[in-house]
Amino acid sequence: MTMMCALIGTVLAMTLSLATLGAAAAPASAATNLSYFLTAGTVGITSGGHTWKLNVSLIGGSSGGPVITDVLIETPHLGGTEIHDWGMQMPGADFTVDKTTGAATINSHSDLSPVASLSLSYKPTSHTAGTCSSGSETDYLGTLTGSVTLTTGLKGLKLSDAKATFSTPNSLQVDAACVPPIACSFASWGGGLGGAPTAPIAAGIAAGMPGHLVHFSDVIRKVSLSAPAGATRTDGADVQATAPVFNSTAKSLTVKGLASGAVTGAGVISGAKMITPGSETCAVDGTTYTQKSTSYIGASWSSSKQFEAQTILTGTLKAPTTGSGEFVLVTLTK
Repeated sequence: MTMMCALIGTVLAMTLSLATLGAAAAPASAATNLSYFLTAGTVGITSGGHTWKLNVSLIGGSSGGPVITDVLIETPHLGGTEIHDWGMQMPGADFTVDKTTGAATINSHSDLSPVASLSLSYKPTSHTAGTCSSGSETDYLGTLTGSVTLTTGLKGLKLSDAKATFSTPNSLQVDAACVPPIACSFASWGGGLGGAPTAPIAAGIAAGMPGHLVHFSDVIRKVSLSAPAGATRTDGADVQATAPVFNSTAKSLTVKGLASGAVTGAGVISGAKMITPGSETCAVDGTTYTQKSTSYIGASWSSSKQFEAQTILTGTLKAPTTGSGEFVLVTLTK
């Protein structure tokens, strides 16, 4: 399955908490059921003096269970990227896929109210067979058009496009119990964990290809919404930052944001209570690697300069200067 969001959205999703975050997965189902993974490109919508790129991702299936729905917006801000991400569910009937052609229809009706309304049509233009050790998968590329409305609940911002055309690629995977190659991981860290559920945290991740990694630092928070039922919103910002520095003697990791800009701060994660090594074969874009990782769990977090995110819609988000932290170091070799 491809990434649910663009790189920045992936950073946000993967680093909210190393212990609890991760891309949402479709529930296990009988072999006769199909799973559908739709990942849109973006559509730019200008409102409130800023142009926001809006992305939609869906996870559903032929069993008719709830559809995991994600709507993300982002805009450049102070040398970084501001991000807001809504996680919701809608009934299975709102996301239908022709398993023969790959054509799909998304119509949320009022099921995502009062946050979002989606009426979209997906038309495939090409397809390939996915790589599976068992089961099968068909991977489609195509166009995604229609109408989208997002009422953010933040400073009165409402984004709407009645004739939206999402940029490519727009991908749809139709999965018939496919067991794909293990996807490679990348180094990541989190600090200020374990506080109040809605408290901001500092986090970071390496992204890109082996030998050409880019490091990001971010400050993010997650809040629950009163409606639709079970909905959440994640707010934050991230910046490209210097690579974290690992002290092999002290078993500590020093991390930084920018000196000034969207995300600032500096901290150290140290004193892990549990250190777990691992090794496995994994793949990135069809290339196989040996992945060696070491997880440092149950560590302490201390920031010499408080991590802060400056945002347009949610003001200044401040991560705790002390608390718990953890990090994972990853090395990939061919």
